[in-house]
Amino acid sequence: MNKIDQLNYNQLKVFIAVYEHGQSHQAANELGITPSGVSRTLKILRDTFKDSLFIRRCSGFVATEKTHQLIPMARSLVAHYQQLEMQHSVFTPAESGGQYVIHAYDEFVYAVLQVIRNEILVEAPNMKFDVRVLTHDCATDLANGDVDFVVVYEGFNGKNLNAEMFSATDSLYILARTGHPLFHQELTLANLAKYQCLELDNYDDLSCPLLVNLCREEGLCMEVDGYTDSVASAMRLLHGSDAITLVCNEFTRQFVDMMPQVQWVKLPDALADRCRIRRRENREIGNYLLYGNVNQSAAFNWVKSKLICGLEQAWRSAAER
Repeated sequence: MNKIDQLNYNQLKVFIAVYEHGQSHQAANELGITPSGVSRTLKILRDTFKDSLFIRRCSGFVATEKTHQLIPMARSLVAHYQQLEMQHSVFTPAESGGQYVIHAYDEFVYAVLQVIRNEILVEAPNMKFDVRVLTHDCATDLANGDVDFVVVYEGFNGKNLNAEMFSATDSLYILARTGHPLFHQELTLANLAKYQCLELDNYDDLSCPLLVNLCREEGLCMEVDGYTDSVASAMRLLHGSDAITLVCNEFTRQFVDMMPQVQWVKLPDALADRCRIRRRENREIGNYLLYGNVNQSAAFNWVKSKLICGLEQAWRSAAER
């Protein structure tokens, strides 16, 4: 007789995580447990189902035929457990664990880390976070649950994806080296076009920078100095040239305040409006937290609300300075 009656929620979650990732350490990271904990659970599951369940290969675990048969039932059971957890369990942050993977544009990473340290870990010290700079379109990773949250400038449409705006983009700024002649001139397209444009951006749907496009509409020629999605690299490039860049991020402008080599100036409202209209031809702009539908636990929703509220407050604080 097997031990089906002793099967529990946590064992099923490990079973599904190993199946989806094919790696014990990735399953452990997702669930906030140790790889040895995953191994112990797999041993129990193998004994329960009288099957090896996964065969170890150089590339990771390969599911057996028995596992393929069990996974749909395991997912159904876990979904019901999660529904019970959401509707009837009492969530206590101090007792909650788990690891969350967050990818964010370079300009948002510091703010995300501050929210985690000052808002989340104060109440939930057992939670763990892996925060990385966003370097690729990870919509599939979000939908699959391999990435929990993404922080970006704009909302994305996609199956099983959700986007919540935590702040609007109101002001735009021109950055240039300290003492740049542009700071002593009226900010018109004609004057901006005198200098090369360094594009500090993560958009991949524009053929050229917004300022360059606007200049072309006026019959002006603005040269492109280069492209980068690294704030640190952009600051050094600006410091060593007469190039300028356009930013819409309050955290970037706040960072510039700490650098004597680079200055900022607010773009006039009329010109900023033209930039925003042009940008919205491709995507609605704003600052968003993206997440998928895989994790619906109380802990996940609590972390989500903390990130949205914390980033909103951080943005508002930066904009007021």
